[in-house]
Amino acid sequence: MDVNPNAAPVPAVSGYYLYEGPYFARYAGFGSRLLAMMIDLLIVAVIWIFWGLTFSFLGRTSGINELLNLVGNFFLWITPYRSIVSIALEISALLLVAQIYFTFFYGFGGATIGKYLMGLRVIRRNGQPLSLARAALRTLAYLVSSLLIYAGFFNILLDDRRRAWHDILIGTVVVHTRQSSPDEPEL
Repeated sequence: MDVNPNAAPVPAVSGYYLYEGPYFARYAGFGSRLLAMMIDLLIVAVIWIFWGLTFSFLGRTSGINELLNLVGNFFLWITPYRSIVSIALEISALLLVAQIYFTFFYGFGGATIGKYLMGLRVIRRNGQPLSLARAALRTLAYLVSSLLIYAGFFNILLDDRRRAWHDILIGTVVVHTRQSSPDEPEL
C-alpha cells in the first residue's frame, strides 16, 4: 500500500478525521484498547455479580426455590449433572450480560464506558457509526478473536489499521476521539 504523506483527511464521524495510510491514521493501538477492555470487563463483572445477588435474594424470599424443588423431583435424572448444569447456566448468564452491555453501548454511542474513558470509538470502515445489528455481530465476533489463546486480539499489533480479527470480520475500526493518544505519542 502506497502512503501519500500529503493525503487529505477523509471525513469520518464528526469530531475527528481518518487519514489515508498507516502513518496518518488515528487508529487506536493495543495498549489503549486493552485498558478499555479491562475497564469494560470489570463493569460486566460487577453487573453480573449484582444480577446474581438479585436473583439469589428473589429466589430465597419469593418461595420460588420450593417450586423449583417440586419441579426438580420430576427431573431426577439431572441430579448427577447438577453442578455441570449450574456452571453452564452461570457462564450463559455472564455471556448474556456481556452481549447486552457491549451491543447496547456500541450500537447507541459507538463506545463502551471503557472506550469512552480512553477516548476511543468503534466505527465502520467508511467512518459511519455502527448499527445495532452490526454492534451485536461485533460482540459475537469477539469469540473469533478469542480463539487460539486470544491470537485475534494480538493482530492489532500487526495490522496497519490496528484491527483485531473481529474488526476485520465485521468491517469496523477503533479510532481515537481526542487529539492526544496515550499509547501513540508519535501520531
